[in-house]
Amino acid sequence: MKKRLFIYTTLIIFTGLLCFFAASVYITHTNNLNIAKYTVIETARICANLYNNDIDVSAFVKVGGDTRITIISPDGAVLADSRPLDVGAMENHLNRPEIQAALSDFPTAHIRYSDSLGVDFIYYALKVISGNSYVFIRAAIPVAKIDAYLFQSLPLLIMILCIVTLFCFAFSRGMIGRIIRPFGSVEQNLRLLSSGEYTPELASGSYDEIDAILKGIDEVAQVLLLSMTALREEKTKAEYILNNIGDGIFAVDVNKNITLINNAALDIFNVTPDIAGKNLNYLCFDKALGDAVDDCVHNEKATFFEMTHNGRIYIVTVKILPGTILTMVILSDVTDNRKNASQREEFFANASHELKTPLTAIKGFNELVALNNKDKNICKYIDSITRETDRMLTLIGDMLKLSELENTQDINPESVSLYKTANEVRGVLSAAIDEKAINFEIIGDAAVSAEPGHVYELMKNLIENAVRYNNQGGRVSVTIKRDRESVWLVISDDGIGIPTEEQTRIFERFYRVEKSRSQRNGGTGLGLSIAKHVCALHGWRLSLKSKPSVGTDVTVEVTQVRHIDKNPEI
Repeated sequence: MKKRLFIYTTLIIFTGLLCFFAASVYITHTNNLNIAKYTVIETARICANLYNNDIDVSAFVKVGGDTRITIISPDGAVLADSRPLDVGAMENHLNRPEIQAALSDFPTAHIRYSDSLGVDFIYYALKVISGNSYVFIRAAIPVAKIDAYLFQSLPLLIMILCIVTLFCFAFSRGMIGRIIRPFGSVEQNLRLLSSGEYTPELASGSYDEIDAILKGIDEVAQVLLLSMTALREEKTKAEYILNNIGDGIFAVDVNKNITLINNAALDIFNVTPDIAGKNLNYLCFDKALGDAVDDCVHNEKATFFEMTHNGRIYIVTVKILPGTILTMVILSDVTDNRKNASQREEFFANASHELKTPLTAIKGFNELVALNNKDKNICKYIDSITRETDRMLTLIGDMLKLSELENTQDINPESVSLYKTANEVRGVLSAAIDEKAINFEIIGDAAVSAEPGHVYELMKNLIENAVRYNNQGGRVSVTIKRDRESVWLVISDDGIGIPTEEQTRIFERFYRVEKSRSQRNGGTGLGLSIAKHVCALHGWRLSLKSKPSVGTDVTVEVTQVRHIDKNPEI
């Protein structure tokens, strides 16, 4: 910057001085020319005043000294000339511009070339009356004589120009250095700022404008310093969290080169931190992972799938990192969860089977006791045992159904009529429907591709809940309708409803809104959980809308696309 500024300043100064020098030469030349014209005019006027018919023209023209004096007759012939010329051989001067100007009584000075002497002259002529006639008296000065004075002073002017130029160069160099000097530490301060070692220190220059600039730079530097400090702290926090999180995380760029990887991912793939910057192939050769990353990089398509690596099971999420061109890969280890879930399901199924056998025996013995009992006081205990045994067997039956659904991997779909299944459920629940005088209706019909037993369990549990938690003389409707892509099954009632705060948990196992009322109605708390698993197994969508004291609407969106989710979300 300093060199460029010095060059620009030097060029400007030199151009200015050169223009000044040229203007000075031009002005000097013009002034000298005007002085010479004035001298010629005055000389011609003096000679015109001194002229008369009695003088000797040859002697008269000598009075001009260095100025050339010429006397010309009215017909243009040269009578006398102060220069040693043969006047008889000279051309006629009547057509000379200065003579024509004098003849018209508007004398004017003219500069032209002299054929007789071969140089440029300044001419001025006057018409002088002499008796009954007149003559022209002309004065002239050579132009070269005027420029001679200028040429004599030109070396001095050039020398002065050089001195002034050198002085200006030296002055501008010093001035530029003085102006630039306060900025000399800016680069160093910025380097210190980038390394976090910058200490704000306002430099004081010699100019208010420069001080204002430096103050602004210092203020910006302080803001940047605070921002960089905050960013470093946030980066440290992010790195700490990233490296201590349990899930493996890494990111790749558009070329599938690894740009970020945390400690968990390093342990999963058994690599060292220098893997950063290398291609994804150096990390893992799993085809599913490679295809998912490639699809996300080129099509920005998020992917969620399961991968097994080194005997461990991972849920892999691949998606674009928001606001960047990076693709983020998250590996969540679910090996222990799957193992625990399998153990829980196995215990659940075994316990249910083990409990069902003694309960069946208790029920049988209780029925024998009831047949042989003659004491009316014991009847109430026999009825209580029968009621509780039935409730426990129903609960165990629901537990076994739920366990079976959780362990189902393959289904055998058939064409199932929803109207027929709903009507079958109505027949099974007719006693409860009649007991509460429920207005039950089935509207519409559609066939779906599913396992019949699963459809029956779904509708039985949903309709049974609508009847069980309804009011005396209430209404239950099963509406079946179809569009181009789905079949909609809506089971509505105008019963007691479900509070808003309870609706998010209603599909959990054994969860009941009013446990005392559920026990009186014989509910197990597994009906909606079974319905949820049936929908998840077939890839259907289950939703619920309810309002206390108004009623409940349960909607099943039945699609023909099968999707198995071991951990369904409603």
